[in-house]
Formats: sequence, C-alpha cells, structure tokens
Amino acid sequence: MERDEAYVPKTRSDLGIPADATPSDLAEFFEDAPLYNLLMLIRQQIFAFDAYLLYNVSGQMRYPKWTNHFSSRSVIFNPSHYWNVVASDVGVLTALGLLWWACRHYGAWTVFVYYGIPWIQVNHWIVMITYLHHTDPVLPHYRDAVWSYHRGAAATLDRNFLGWQGRFFLYNVAHFHVIHHFFPLMPWYHGEEATKYLREAIGPYYMSTSKPAFQALWDNYNFCQFVDDEGDVVYYRNREGKTIHDSD
Repeated sequence: MERDEAYVPKTRSDLGIPADATPSDLAEFFEDAPLYNLLMLIRQQIFAFDAYLLYNVSGQMRYPKWTNHFSSRSVIFNPSHYWNVVASDVGVLTALGLLWWACRHYGAWTVFVYYGIPWIQVNHWIVMITYLHHTDPVLPHYRDAVWSYHRGAAATLDRNFLGWQGRFFLYNVAHFHVIHHFFPLMPWYHGEEATKYLREAIGPYYMSTSKPAFQALWDNYNFCQFVDDEGDVVYYRNREGKTIHDSD
C-alpha cells in the first residue's frame, strides 16, 4: 500500500466511509446507474494514463501534491534522471508543436483521425492492461509491516488477454506478467519458459485467470471499490463492503 506507484487502492477514509457503515449505507453511497458506471469506465480508459502522468491520479497518495512525470524535480525521479526528464519534456513539446503545425496545414479533423483516434486506442490498451494487472478482488495488498519484495512481486496475476492476439501483438505482456515483477529486466521472449519454473517455485502464491479481458474489466471496475484502513493484508471490498472471501 505504501510502495505501489500506480493503481493504489483507495481506503475507507479516502472515500469518507465510516468504519461502522452498514451494507445499506454502502449501497446508498455507491448507488450509481449502470450507464453512469459505463461512462466513468470509458472516461478511465481514455484519460487515466494522461491523468496519471500529469497529476499522479491513482498513484502513490503519500507523494506531495502536484507530483507528476514532467517535472525533473518530482519525487518519483532520482537526481540522476534530471536530464532524461528534460530531454523527454523537450520531445513532448516538440510533438505538440508538430501537432499544432499539422492542424494549421491539414485541419484539426484530419489530425484527429490520423493521430487522435490512435492516441485514444493506445491509452485504452495501456490502461486496460495495467489496470487488470493490479486491480482484482483476489489480489492481496500489503502494508509495510508485512511487505516484502517477493510478496509484492507475487501480488499480480497472469491473464489470457485476448488469446493468441494478446500473445502475438502484445508480446505476452499480460500472459506472463508475474515473472516480470520478479525479474523486470528479463527479455519478454523468455517469459513463458521462466513462468513454468516460477509457478513451481512459489506454488499457491502464483495467480492466473482465464476470464475474458473485457468481462474482467467490467467486473473488477464494479467490484473493486476500497480497502480497509486497518490490517496488514487487505483486499478490495465491493459496493456492499464485502471482499471476495466473504461476498458469498
């Protein structure tokens, strides 16, 4: 909870939910029409990545206000990253200048069709993949008292993301993601082989799912609402205040 960089769960107190709230209280608190939830999910898929880069939305809440990925002095960077961040900012400003030039010469609609739509699609896939890597009712979230590197690394799951299309076009990024947490510098093409050994090594702590990706996105978005303020190991609670372990 204190070390995650993205998709950090909100707690009861973050949302202003009293500890003694009843299921009916929670139902009223989270009462939204399915259409509204769908629109909010679409908003997440389009804008969440940029909101994270610009405003640290869904990021580590202990960071100072205005933490972002464009300030070379941001707490998320080491001093040695200073000129890398500056170079990246120059690249971003150059791209924005080229887009402005293209709008002037070819029209905003043309730029939207050839740049805006692909940009939306890229945002959607980045958010969907990373959100589903780190947001699921079965995943534990550890506080500092019990956190360890290996526990944190295992707190994700492999997904059969879009079947063969995910394996081919996305280079197994979701199919073999757990191994990436343990060995982040491992080339992607060794992921499948290494996962076989990792599964044997960590046994029940290895998690995977074959649920269809878009169904998982909808289910997890509606289930994963908050975690408790107390407890060394916490799980997401749903709109009735139940975890997956007691939701039945």
